[in-house]
Amino acid sequence: MSDFDFIVVGAGPAGSSAAIRLATAGSSVLLVERADPPGSKAVSGGILWGRDLDGLIPDWEKSAPVERYIDFKSTSFLTRDSKISIDFRSKKFEEKKTGYSVLRAKLDQFLALKAKAAGATLVTGITVDSLARKENRIVGVVQDGDTITSDAVILAEGANPRVAIESGLREPLRDRDCAIGIKQIVKLSEATVNERFNLTGNSGYAGEFALGYLEGGVRAGGFLYTNKDSLSIGVVIAMENLRANGSTYSYDIMEKFMEHPYVKPLVEGGRVQEYSAHLVPEGGIDSMPKLFGDGYLIAGDSASMTFSNGMIIQGMNYAIASGAMAADSLLEAAKKKDFSGAALSSYQDRLEHSQVLMDLRKFRGIDKVTWSRLVHEVAPGMMENILFSMFYEDGNPKKHLAEIILGSLSKANMKRSELIMETYRMLRRM
Repeated sequence: MSDFDFIVVGAGPAGSSAAIRLATAGSSVLLVERADPPGSKAVSGGILWGRDLDGLIPDWEKSAPVERYIDFKSTSFLTRDSKISIDFRSKKFEEKKTGYSVLRAKLDQFLALKAKAAGATLVTGITVDSLARKENRIVGVVQDGDTITSDAVILAEGANPRVAIESGLREPLRDRDCAIGIKQIVKLSEATVNERFNLTGNSGYAGEFALGYLEGGVRAGGFLYTNKDSLSIGVVIAMENLRANGSTYSYDIMEKFMEHPYVKPLVEGGRVQEYSAHLVPEGGIDSMPKLFGDGYLIAGDSASMTFSNGMIIQGMNYAIASGAMAADSLLEAAKKKDFSGAALSSYQDRLEHSQVLMDLRKFRGIDKVTWSRLVHEVAPGMMENILFSMFYEDGNPKKHLAEIILGSLSKANMKRSELIMETYRMLRRM
């Protein structure tokens, strides 16, 4: 007889969501987390999109430690001197709240404690060394020489899935599979946050930025989210570009973003409460390992379930959804007492009919847009030239818009045919 019905490795959004579902259904569950308390190793801050917690914690909007609901969204292109933005605000977001800023240290602990309250055994400060096998099937975990057995294991380790890699359940990460994320939490008063971003009540801002002014061919994006009385601000840097450059440091890019003339005033006077770095899954469906096998399932960031198209970044919602679906597949398998790969393939079926894999398949190759030369090196400068030419008044006769655009095209360091093809590819993938 196994020590537990199921073991979940990792108490992030994916793992805790799985444990909540399993424990609520009456299964004995061990939820193992290396951080103590849960969330203390997570890079704090982000946007929780969607309604995936509805089926796990019905009153989560009232009880979860959410910061602000997002009713102000922007995408910006930065050059050395300019900021070109697409902003969207809507009163409809007050009625249909679809995104909340959260601090992961608080959210992860909340979810883990919900799993514990549902009946899961929560063990923190423990690092799983490896997976236990019997006749080629996963039958538990090994920690410090001790084996803890279960009918099946859910791996929800996060973006750096060490146990899955070392156990041969997925290939080692390549540069194209991930990016480096650096984030700061900058403390400001609630009144200052509201004033600087023109917010009222619990409304919030979420912005993504293309940093089109970096030297050396390094491509990076920035983000800035408002919390109640702080800002989550950071950069995500393409690993391939950073390694190829060989002389630019990630923390230098963070400082350049913070010092940009249209970012600096937003954080001015703030006190840095937290500074951390981590890996960000970027490869999407092309980086995804096999999600199931004899006695195991993989969920959340461990399975590269993250989406970014430059305008919106999603990951926590996919983690919660995949964790719940992994749990449902195990509960179904338990009725048949069959935890073979064939039985657990129902997890793949569930994902295929959900927004998780539908989104990732529909936008396959979107990373080639978000990290393209067009987005990071060509478009910001072109837009700056066009808009400056339109709005700057120097007393000379005005140019026709077509003339301005053609002039900007000639200044762009990209052949016109290449520009047209890259734009077409971008629109097709988006």
